[in-house]
Amino acid sequence: MLQSVAVSILLPFTSVVLTAAPGAQSSAAAPGDRLRVFVDCGRCDQEHLRQTVGFVDYVADPSVADFHVLVTTQTTGGGGLSWAVQFIGQGSFQGLNSRLSFDTPATDTESDRNSAFERIFMLGLAGPATTTSSGPELTVTWTPPEVGSSSTTADPWKAWVFNLRASGDVSGERASSARSLNWRVSSNRTTSALKVNVSAGRDTRISSFDVGDQERIRSSRHSWSMDTLVVRSAGPRWSVGATGAVSHSSFSNIDHQISMAPAVEFNVFPYTESSRRSLTVHYAAGASRYRYTNLTIFDRMREVVPRHVVRISLDLQQPWGSVNVASSFYQHLQNLDRTRTTVNGFMDVRIVKGLSVNAFFRYERIRDQISLRKEAASDEAVLLGLQQLPTGYNYFANFGISFRFGSIFNSVVNSRLNGSPF
Repeated sequence: MLQSVAVSILLPFTSVVLTAAPGAQSSAAAPGDRLRVFVDCGRCDQEHLRQTVGFVDYVADPSVADFHVLVTTQTTGGGGLSWAVQFIGQGSFQGLNSRLSFDTPATDTESDRNSAFERIFMLGLAGPATTTSSGPELTVTWTPPEVGSSSTTADPWKAWVFNLRASGDVSGERASSARSLNWRVSSNRTTSALKVNVSAGRDTRISSFDVGDQERIRSSRHSWSMDTLVVRSAGPRWSVGATGAVSHSSFSNIDHQISMAPAVEFNVFPYTESSRRSLTVHYAAGASRYRYTNLTIFDRMREVVPRHVVRISLDLQQPWGSVNVASSFYQHLQNLDRTRTTVNGFMDVRIVKGLSVNAFFRYERIRDQISLRKEAASDEAVLLGLQQLPTGYNYFANFGISFRFGSIFNSVVNSRLNGSPF
């Protein structure tokens, strides 16, 4: 009787490598003699796997796989990735489930991440593979830890991580030109008990157009913001914290906005399961102080607005696919009719053998445009997108469907002449 197994690997100084025995040939094995594996991973280089791990057959249909390998990742406090690899047995391997986890730091290259995942991938499938025709081809190599090595390292940065990024672009032709500059600075400190995020950034875009008769139109659009978030763990399902922000937007007629709000969040599932599933309810209440660039439709140049927000979010990563749905409700406390409701979602789901559907949607019902300029927008401002216009809603949707059929056993990699130049 096969049993369910849960394993967490943390071997920073010990290397275990599974390899094919020298001289062993597996090409003679008929399809089905070896372990059939469906790899469900958006971040994995599956071409690399097919080239380096040849003791299994890779199948394109999860329903015929002996093992469904489901990989989920989360960003770590240091900017790297925490990987959770689920090996889910099916068919004659039903009930033989295991979970391996590992971390890759932010400084790792794509090659480093490929090698780290390859090692865990082989370790997870080694045991079941020994019962197939690949068993005689497998061996294990162990690299002992160095003498005097330690699993703990002093951290002079005290878990703080800093990121700096800047970018710009220029474009043009005879009658028009444009240039933009964007920069971002962020720092964060993440531990199991406390998370602190601080970020700042600025976006600027300047364009000019020749419209004939020696006339040239120049437009400028700019914004900047500073944000901070502090969250403390209050148990396996509760979190408490606070947010603060200062921002400016020429598009939204906001000279500056200062916001502060304490918040609380409840997760129906423990946070330790967040790589597979989470259902959170988030509530925050605070106030925003606005100073406007131009007089608003409510004849204001400045005001303080108390408000609150409720957000519900469902996130699932399962063998049948992934789903994320979230809805938020914002409301001004001194004018309860000023609200904003947002709903957005994404799904990528396998319906039947070979058939998958995916969809993304976002909808906003807008009743809180308090910063709109009282002065009507000029034709130039409308056409160039320089000024926010009144609206009651906005939406966006995208749908896709795919169907795959044919051989499910082809594991051959041929990278010749990839990418036509035409």
